[in-house]
Amino acid sequence: MSDRSISALLAAGFVFVTVHVMASGLVASDESNSEAAVRQAVQKSLPFIEEKGLYWIEKKKCVSCHRVSFMTWSLSAAARRGFDIDLEKVNGWIDWSIEQGIPKPDGDKPVATKNADGLSQQLLARAEFPVDKTRDAAWSNYVDLILSVQGEDGLWPPAGQLPGQKRKLGETTDVSAVWHTVALTRELSSESDSARQERLKSALDAAAKKISIRKEAASTEWYVARLLLALESGDETGSGTATKELVSLQKPDGSWGWLKADPGDALATGMSLYALVKSAEATSGATSKREDAAQRAISFLVETQRDDGSWAVKGTKEKKKDKVEETAVYWGTTWAAIALMETLPVVE
Repeated sequence: MSDRSISALLAAGFVFVTVHVMASGLVASDESNSEAAVRQAVQKSLPFIEEKGLYWIEKKKCVSCHRVSFMTWSLSAAARRGFDIDLEKVNGWIDWSIEQGIPKPDGDKPVATKNADGLSQQLLARAEFPVDKTRDAAWSNYVDLILSVQGEDGLWPPAGQLPGQKRKLGETTDVSAVWHTVALTRELSSESDSARQERLKSALDAAAKKISIRKEAASTEWYVARLLLALESGDETGSGTATKELVSLQKPDGSWGWLKADPGDALATGMSLYALVKSAEATSGATSKREDAAQRAISFLVETQRDDGSWAVKGTKEKKKDKVEETAVYWGTTWAAIALMETLPVVE
């Protein structure tokens, strides 16, 4: 769908769009965070996201924890919000990801079990994917694979390069567990088989016991993931508390740092904005601090985007933490785009 046709659709559905924006309270009329400015920033990011994500398909042959799943998530979300996206290509990349995500067995276990984080990311992203019932078996297989690598302690070993991040391994493990739990909680809500329901509930209960032990973390990502889990679980008290904690970590310029002590960046700010939008959607009545925090985050992202459509982000790995690093730039750019799109109306 072209921008011209979307403009016509928006004009025809002006009442719907106005209600959506006013209800969320997250897109203001200020120049830096108006809907037009947000759409412009997203549009500018999409070629970068596609080009750099496609490189990992064509050259690296790798789904990775921060690449192709975030590319297909971003582009699918863009299509739902009226951006001109070639969904035939996106569907092909999603199917490629599934094929790579569950390859033929390598020894006793599928290779995919080495990257359970990537599987959960795809499960989270599929809410934005074009509906395709032929993929249901694959998503179900994803759930089984994720459950198969859950440890006896209720947690999951973080995959790929995640253990090398600039925070303690215990926190990285806990954060991975929360993301897995968010994805599996969402899958539980649509699971109809009673035996699988019980298996999922048992796994989620085991994870919750370990997750609940952590009261404080060095990374903003922990607070984002915990808020999303509370929202997914329908825990209104927990989501209210988690929202307040996340807002309290915002910096004066409207950003968050990936580590709380870090300068603000698009990665943490994108994650945080995404969670705040979800919080606004799930709770009745606006809270001025949350809405103000979201508007300032939008302004930060719009104003700090680079000319090539990306955002500069320093490395999340300990060895690369002091310089802007390519993988962190991609991860941050996709999170920024995804979060900004959450403030836009779905027009499909």
